[in-house]
Amino acid sequence: MPRSRRSTSALAASIIAAGLAVAAVLTAADLDAGLASITADALKGHIYFLASDEMGGRDSLSHEGRIAAEYIAGFYHRARLKPVGDGNTYFQNFPMVEAAPDRERTYLRAKIGATARDFAMGPDFSLSRQGNVDVEVSAPLVFAGYGITAPEYNYDDFKGIDVRGKVVMVLTHEPQEHDASSRFKGKFNTVHAFNWWKPEVIRQHGAAGILIVQEKTPDRTRPRTPSGPTNGQIRTDRPAHTLTSPYLDLPFFTISRQTADALLAPGNTIDALQDQIDRTGQPRSIAIPEATVSMRRALKDRTVIQTRNVVGVIEGSDPALKNEYVLVTGHYDHVGQKGPFIYHGADDNASACAAVIAVAEAFRAAGTAPKRSLMFLIFEAEEDGLLGAFHYITHPIVPLASTVAVINSDMIGRDEDDPQWNTRAEENRNQVNVVGTLYNPDIRRVIDAENQAIGLKLDYKTDLDDPEGWFSRSDHYPFAVKGVPMMMFNTGEHPDYHTTNDTWDRINYPKIEKITKLIYLSAKDIANSAARPRFVREHAPQTTSSASRR
Repeated sequence: MPRSRRSTSALAASIIAAGLAVAAVLTAADLDAGLASITADALKGHIYFLASDEMGGRDSLSHEGRIAAEYIAGFYHRARLKPVGDGNTYFQNFPMVEAAPDRERTYLRAKIGATARDFAMGPDFSLSRQGNVDVEVSAPLVFAGYGITAPEYNYDDFKGIDVRGKVVMVLTHEPQEHDASSRFKGKFNTVHAFNWWKPEVIRQHGAAGILIVQEKTPDRTRPRTPSGPTNGQIRTDRPAHTLTSPYLDLPFFTISRQTADALLAPGNTIDALQDQIDRTGQPRSIAIPEATVSMRRALKDRTVIQTRNVVGVIEGSDPALKNEYVLVTGHYDHVGQKGPFIYHGADDNASACAAVIAVAEAFRAAGTAPKRSLMFLIFEAEEDGLLGAFHYITHPIVPLASTVAVINSDMIGRDEDDPQWNTRAEENRNQVNVVGTLYNPDIRRVIDAENQAIGLKLDYKTDLDDPEGWFSRSDHYPFAVKGVPMMMFNTGEHPDYHTTNDTWDRINYPKIEKITKLIYLSAKDIANSAARPRFVREHAPQTTSSASRR
């Protein structure tokens, strides 16, 4: 039976009304050509190549690592990023040292009163960081608490104690780290707590050598059962890599607590000194007048090798804001191979390389640049101690004062399966950890808002307690040291972490697509915002639960 003209008109009207209703709920994200350009298939292609057998695990300073850098640069060129590296290229070049410890010529000795003592490498002391040159020192000993100068927390272990030309003994981490009401950020370890940066602070105070005392409980995490042999079990002969800068030119050993007690003046123990600092919240630095320490770090097979970070820029469209930058970052190195064991590094960190490339291409696909400029920066040598990022903060391509935010990604392709957090993969298919926003509440608000269009479960648990040290474990951390707003996306540890099973076929591609879209929208929001995000150093008590999730 044919419809009447009246019913047909009514139907047309209802269709138009429905269409208008649908259009009304479409967000700007739905209409964003850049967002639509980010696909799981494109991300898979990058990860497949970077984590292939032929790429050999992309070890720092390796031939395969150089291929990875060239691969990334090729896609920067395709996305028409502006080359801002050395010589109008996409590469920020820098030298690194590759070397092995010379155990025969490395030593730690002390004269305590009239008694001389030799300490054994292994049970009594170990090389904390490899360093870049042979160095030897003999000097008086000073105990300088936690080795922290933190004016924002009204705390300074170096106040009233002269450490110039001395060997300085310090504790690792920071005072009152298990106290939620600590003047530092409660139980969250701040930028001052970590051995990536603490030696540089001590060096800047004029020390001649550094002894860092082992923790009371060295392993605060629950053990992870890996799916296969880890790189640490197989690659025992992997040479150490470090920067050639003064950053690590002092001898720097980790000592046991028993060794620390042997070096302290009679009547003092390292436990008693630490307990006093933690109880009072006040420094307890003292000279040890009876102790002279002699230490030598020796290297062998030392070679200086040039390597590079990969960097490109999309210039901003606003004349007043284009000299401010939002950085989108990751790292391209992994831990290499030995014999048949290839540590593919698909999640760690081909996943972030793919995301950074995809975000760069998305901004080009969007057609219009945001108000601020965008820098896409993929670092070398993260696995060796964040060395590419530390090089960058001391040799920034744009001033750090003009760096508005750093959005870093490291391991964003899997589902957290970690006994530390009692999490299982099947519960985390749509979850991503957001790390570091305790310092950056404005960035957290941006991520929360933009995630409304994406629908991930955001987990901020590491902003309250961080036993695995995620805040310090990737390339956002050096920027935090300098007070630059930063954060990291991360999907957590899993049994394949740093094993040969971290392969391209185990990535959760629908999830990494969503995370990459969230990176894009967050970077776009910050790049267009009238206000810059703040870096908040001071401690404010947290009221959210330890499983702060959306």
